[in-house]
Amino acid sequence: MKQVDSKDFQIPKAKGIPYGGGQERDLSKYFKESSKAHGMGKCRYMWVRLRNYVCFLLAYIAPSNKLRVTLNRWKGVHVADGAYIGMFVFIDNAYPESVFIEEDVAINAGCMLVAHFNPMAHFRRTVLAKVDPIVLKRGSMLGMRSIIMPGVTVGEYSMVSVASVVYKDVEKQTIVRGNPAEEIGKVRL
Repeated sequence: MKQVDSKDFQIPKAKGIPYGGGQERDLSKYFKESSKAHGMGKCRYMWVRLRNYVCFLLAYIAPSNKLRVTLNRWKGVHVADGAYIGMFVFIDNAYPESVFIEEDVAINAGCMLVAHFNPMAHFRRTVLAKVDPIVLKRGSMLGMRSIIMPGVTVGEYSMVSVASVVYKDVEKQTIVRGNPAEEIGKVRL
């Protein structure tokens, strides 16, 4: 297997996506709109979603880190060599290509990384439906059950405490805790 180096990551800018709602009434319309938003045909989009779902289910319970990393790479997550992904971790299934995990990152059990937000259409005037990349920089660590929201970058050698919800970027060598996550200290190397 070829080596994966974070220097090769090409991190895209945030972009707008279709608002949610209506798919329970018209599945064909849902696949048509979603495949267009992802820039692929309907059949390819359905295959990719199915593949991502199967990879997610297997990675969620896989007993070894190597297998969890491989399955997440197959679904499109950018994972550099040396990263650790714990059991029961949810990494965005709709836009896995918007998650970037650099070398020596540790994502502990039960964490969630959500790179997109698509509220129902009636919220159109209130919030923007978007996909915004998540970047976990070299050596950062997410404590169990932490949640990383769209557009967040966790800086090099930073720590996110257990069960924290991170809405804003975390500076390098910083410890954050809480909901919303706030700085509580610095990492000494």
